[in-house]
Formats: sequence, structure tokens, C-alpha cells
Amino acid sequence: MKARTLPHGLNPTGLTESTLDLPAHWASALINGDYTSFDDSNPEDSDEMAIIDHIERLFGSCTGVSDTPEFRAHHDASADGVLPCDCLTYTFISHNEVGCG
Repeated sequence: MKARTLPHGLNPTGLTESTLDLPAHWASALINGDYTSFDDSNPEDSDEMAIIDHIERLFGSCTGVSDTPEFRAHHDASADGVLPCDCLTYTFISHNEVGCG
């Protein structure tokens, strides 16, 4: 995961941009809020939906995604028990808690 705070002079709202390598099959949920590919009666899908929700609370809104998936043995959801898979790089923007000025 990479994060950077956008300069306050250029962005008075104090936004933080983060990039995460996450499973490609999460794209629809992260970009469009479309969870129809998940089955909430399946424990693995329910776990992944909870991880996605947690990521969005931590990193904000997904504002972009890479075009080509790459297989990753280790990615930014590995620590949550998500197995190696094809991943995309997602960009998130979040508002900093601390005000400017």
C-alpha cells in the first residue's frame, strides 16, 4: 500500500491518495458498489465483503483502477486471509481528519 497526502497548497481540502493491490474480482464492488457477484450466504464471500467495507472506511472512495490484472502471491488483502489471485491496483482518495490552515 502506498499513501501520499496531496499538498495543501494545491488541494486545500487535505486529501490523501492511497494505492492498494487488491483482488481483480473486487473491482465491481469497489468501483460501483455492485456486490451482485458475491453470495452473502457463502462465508468466504461474506468475509470478503466485510474486508471491502473495512478498506473503504480506512481509505475512502475508489477513484481509479489499473487496466491489466497481474497474479500476486502477496497483495494488500493477504493479511486478511485472502489467497493469492489476479490483482488490480486501485486508487483511493480520503479526506484527512485534520483541517488546513
